[in-house]
Amino acid sequence: MSNVLVIFQANTERTEQLALAVGVGAVESEANIRLRRLVTAGAVEVGHKGYGTLKEADLLWADVIVVGLEDAQPKRELDWLLSALTAADKTSFLQKQAWTFGAEGSAVAKTEAQLVVEEALRTAGVTVLPTVAPDASDLTEQMKEAGRKLGQKRV
Repeated sequence: MSNVLVIFQANTERTEQLALAVGVGAVESEANIRLRRLVTAGAVEVGHKGYGTLKEADLLWADVIVVGLEDAQPKRELDWLLSALTAADKTSFLQKQAWTFGAEGSAVAKTEAQLVVEEALRTAGVTVLPTVAPDASDLTEQMKEAGRKLGQKRV
C-alpha cells in the first residue's frame, strides 16, 4: 500500500476539486492519503475545512507527493514547502516520487510555480514524474485516473 500526500494551493473550489479527485483516485487504488492545503494568513476558506497544516512528518510519511498549484507564479504560501524541501536530508527522499498539476489539471505546459516546486523536489532527492493522467474528456475523471496510477506502489 502506498502513502499519497496531496498538497494543494487553492483560492477557488475548482483547484480544490482537482486535488480531491486525485485523492479519490488514490484511495480507489487502495492507497493511504493525506490532504493538505497551502494557505496564507487571512485566505478565504474553500469548500472544505480542516485539511491540517503541512508538516515535515507529512513529507516523510509520503511515498508519493502530489502538488496542485492554482497560481501560475510562485506565491508566499509555497515558502514553507520550498524551504522544507531545500533543507531536507536528501536520504529521506530518495525513494519518493512526485507529480505536480496546475489549475487546468495535467496540462503539458507547466507553469512557473510548477517548475519552481519541481526543482525543489528534485533538489530534495525526489523523482519528479512526467504527466501521469490519460487524455480524458472529463477533467475530474482525468485527475482521478492520475490518483489511481499514483496510488499504486510504483507508477
